[in-house]
Amino acid sequence: MRHFALVLGFSLGGLAAIDCAAFDSGYAANGTYQPPARWNNFRHPAAPIQSASPAQTAMPFGATVQSAAAQNTIEELPVPEGNRVYPPVPTMPPAPVVPRQPIVPQQQVMPPAPGMAPQAHYHQPGHAAPTVAPVHAHGPIASPGPVASHGQPCDAPSCASPYAAAAASPWQGSSCGTCATAPAPGPRPIAPWFGGSSLMFWNIAGSDSTPLVTDDSSMVLLRNRDLEPNDDTSFDVHAGRYFGCGQYAVDVEYMLWDPECLCRQVPDSGAGLRLINPALQTASINRGAGATTVYDDYDMNAASIQVIRDLRIQSLEVNLVGFGLMGARRLGSCSPAAPWGSCGLFGCNGKACGGAIGPLARAAGGRLRIQNSHGFRWFQLEDELEIGGDVDGMTGYGANDLYYKSIVENNLFGYQFGSRLSYCMGSRAMLNLGGKIGIYGNDAEFFHSITTTTATAYTNSQGAGAGDLYTRQSDISLAGLGELDLGLGYRISNCWSVNGGYRVLAACGVATAVGQMPTQYTSAATAGAVRADDCLILHGAYIGFDYNW
Repeated sequence: MRHFALVLGFSLGGLAAIDCAAFDSGYAANGTYQPPARWNNFRHPAAPIQSASPAQTAMPFGATVQSAAAQNTIEELPVPEGNRVYPPVPTMPPAPVVPRQPIVPQQQVMPPAPGMAPQAHYHQPGHAAPTVAPVHAHGPIASPGPVASHGQPCDAPSCASPYAAAAASPWQGSSCGTCATAPAPGPRPIAPWFGGSSLMFWNIAGSDSTPLVTDDSSMVLLRNRDLEPNDDTSFDVHAGRYFGCGQYAVDVEYMLWDPECLCRQVPDSGAGLRLINPALQTASINRGAGATTVYDDYDMNAASIQVIRDLRIQSLEVNLVGFGLMGARRLGSCSPAAPWGSCGLFGCNGKACGGAIGPLARAAGGRLRIQNSHGFRWFQLEDELEIGGDVDGMTGYGANDLYYKSIVENNLFGYQFGSRLSYCMGSRAMLNLGGKIGIYGNDAEFFHSITTTTATAYTNSQGAGAGDLYTRQSDISLAGLGELDLGLGYRISNCWSVNGGYRVLAACGVATAVGQMPTQYTSAATAGAVRADDCLILHGAYIGFDYNW
């Protein structure tokens, strides 16, 4: 449990995604939400959404009532400069000033006498005929706007034009389609698919510096920490889809680190060789010339000691992602002047793209983007260690040489919570801080043996047969896993972004091949018992890209 506590403390930095400003903010007297002032210092909100249908009605004394959609604004970070060629949002012209005309009494028109032609109606010269026109405080009443494919005006709550859909509250059940003749500027429903990949360069932290091989004078020739893999390159890939009009997403991610086998060979230079594990003095083996302890066989007969370690880590996770608090949802945008076509390398094809710092519809505004996730993760750690002793008096490793093996496999299954903060430093650059933490059940298996191809070592207390050191055991225990990620991102276009940074991953409550080396051989069962109480800490830089289509 002390190791699980380490992971919990290690990953608390990634849980800073709670949007505290949403709780600090208040509401205006009319009940509309007012974003926190401290988040608006660098805010670039879109213009208020203007209704395209007769949603405004003339009131006495020139007062007007605007629709709910016209009272809302959408938080939209400026798109990359090369993309900002939107035509200006059409605005209502000011109402024409009609001068008050003097009232001129008209001549009374008498019905024509029988047989006479009707009299013509004349106005006094210099005065226009009175007309009646609808006058609005903000201009003439607009005619109904473009009509969606399902026959409703584009400003209707059920039609998600680039303005109406984005402005409508997520709880109003608005569709996320696009009006057939909707205007181009402003946010719009986001393209549904996204994905990306990264290269990571892992290092193992906190390795044990205990001596593993020495000469007869106790000079250290090999330590446990020397068994770290040389190849540090790994990769991850993820893909997902938005749903609920961009309010949620499902993200699937796979990570693999499979470095090449590490091999260290220590020859006897004349000072002798010793495998440092005092417990081996209580285990014996008979290779045909009589029984001897395993410790003495390495010490007296080894012309060289060869250590091989093979490590493999892979992970698969499925996360349900939400973007901030109070029903926030992702939006997209598109421009015909993007660097690689209208919306990236492959064009928009009628879809609007977004990303980590793309447009976002939510109650709390500003440059900060928040996403939280809940998911399921499978994490597998395989670790194999073999210590070969060339003890048969012949060059090379053959059938009569000693082979000490410690092989573990950990399979962690469980729930994880994650969060990520993206702070927009401009229309292109962003600062990312994220983390994940999970509680897992670890199904760990341990295989241990000391053998030649024809003989098996045994515990002195049990003897050959009952005490044979060729065991395989498994156990299920509690484990914890956490990640912390700090990095920078850059939007190449609306659809493409690159990112890089530094990542730390800690898995505690796991078994490693070095940590499972028995420290006593009172019985074969106790020597082969699973002890999943190690911590594996990986850290390193990464670089990758993300794409929305």
